[in-house]
Amino acid sequence: MLDTPASEQVSEDRSEEDRAPSASRERVLWTIGATLLVLVMVALFLRGVSSSSGPGGRSADGLPQQRPSPVYTLSDALRAQLAIEVTTILEKSSPAQHHAHGHDFGDEYEKQELRVVCAVDPFGVEPVTATTREEVKTVYAQHMCAVDEFGDPWAKSIRVAGPLAVTLDKKEPVIEVPLSGEGYPEHVRELIPPYFLESAFSNYFDPDTLEKARERFENGQNPPPVAIS
Repeated sequence: MLDTPASEQVSEDRSEEDRAPSASRERVLWTIGATLLVLVMVALFLRGVSSSSGPGGRSADGLPQQRPSPVYTLSDALRAQLAIEVTTILEKSSPAQHHAHGHDFGDEYEKQELRVVCAVDPFGVEPVTATTREEVKTVYAQHMCAVDEFGDPWAKSIRVAGPLAVTLDKKEPVIEVPLSGEGYPEHVRELIPPYFLESAFSNYFDPDTLEKARERFENGQNPPPVAIS
């Protein structure tokens, strides 16, 4: 049997020694890369949490946390009074009447006498100088109405929502909502005055108002009383 020359043995030994540090370096680089990837993902996650729940941001459900400040603002007292009145007007309407307003709960509900529970958050009035209910001719508000069918919770109910306008200086209140579907933003602009558009498009909704509507919906309570003028 022939012996391997000493020079070749040295060459093979060096080759193995060279490969070992190379593999070690690859493992170190892979570990560093994986660590950096994890750190980047954590940073992005924390940034997302901060942007969704920080001051002036949006809540976890996507709704803004702060009420927009239009050029013409409402007092809290007048807002609360109008919210009750418009809520009562909406809740006294049948699903078929809601369909006439522009709501769409579905064809199967139009001929049924089902309870409708609403939440209303006014953001403006006409004339803009009005400070009392007697002076108000039109209310602009965000609203959400749900049909109470078979006792489903609020979260699973059939709901309609968005800005609306309610004219109060007629014999009967006139409710108008923007046409849904294609061209919806333009329909909002046709219905809501320019100085209230920020509020109309913001989707801000007072969380306490929504929570009270949810409680009334799930507890089967009667609509709130009409506000006294």
